[in-house]
Amino acid sequence: MRLYVIAGHGAGDPGAVGCGHTEAGLVRELAARLGSMGGGAVTVLDTARNWYADGGISRLDLPADAQLLELHMDAGPASAHGAHVIINGRYSADAYDTALASFLAGFMPGRSSTLVGRTDLANSNRAAAKGISYRLAECGFVTNAADVDRFMGRMGELAAGILAAFGIEAKGESMSEDVEKAAREILRTDDPTGRGVHMTTHEHVKWIAAKQADMAARLERIEAALTRSEQDGKVTGELN
Repeated sequence: MRLYVIAGHGAGDPGAVGCGHTEAGLVRELAARLGSMGGGAVTVLDTARNWYADGGISRLDLPADAQLLELHMDAGPASAHGAHVIINGRYSADAYDTALASFLAGFMPGRSSTLVGRTDLANSNRAAAKGISYRLAECGFVTNAADVDRFMGRMGELAAGILAAFGIEAKGESMSEDVEKAAREILRTDDPTGRGVHMTTHEHVKWIAAKQADMAARLERIEAALTRSEQDGKVTGELN
C-alpha cells in the first residue's frame, strides 16, 4: 500500500485564512512533513496545483491498493475547533478512515461528528469514479488559535499519527520535533512579532539567532568599555 497526499487549495487560492496563516500554506507544510517522515510509502502529489480547480484526480492513474488523502483545514467562528474526516457518503468507512478519524478526534478534539459522509464534494466523487480509495481530513480550524498552535507546534506528532492510521511507521522525526518544541516554548512569552506561537519554526530560529547576535555585540561593547576603564581609571558612557 502506498499513501498519496493532496494538499488542498493552492495555485493562487489560499483557502481559508486565519490566525496569520492560510489554509493552503499550512496543509502544504503538513504534506511535506508526511512525505519526509513516510519515506517510500508516501507520495505527495504536486503541491503547486489546485487539484480541485483543475480536476486532476480524474486523470490520476494510481495502483489498485493506493490510498488517497486530501488535506484541508476548516474555518468558522474563533471558538469553533476540532478535526474530522470526510468520506464519500455512498460508501462505508474502511479501516483507514476509522483509524484516521479516531486519531484526529483525540489529537484535535472539538467536533461532535468526527467521521462524516458527504456526496457533494467534487474530488470525492471524482475519486469514486476512478475507483480510488479517498478521504478528506479537515485538520482543525485555521481560524482557531488553539488548533493552529497545536497544528504547528506538534506537526511531527500530527504527521506521525496520520501515517500510523495507514499503517506507515514515521521515520527521522525526533530531533527536529525537539528543536521545534523548544523554539516555540522559548518564544511563547516573548514574541516581538505579535504572532505568539504562530510563528513558523524557521521564523523562531531566525528570531533567536538575531537575539543571540545582539547580545554578543552588546557583551563585546561592554568588555571593550571595561577594558578601557581599567586603563583610564574610569567607566565611559559606552556601557549604556
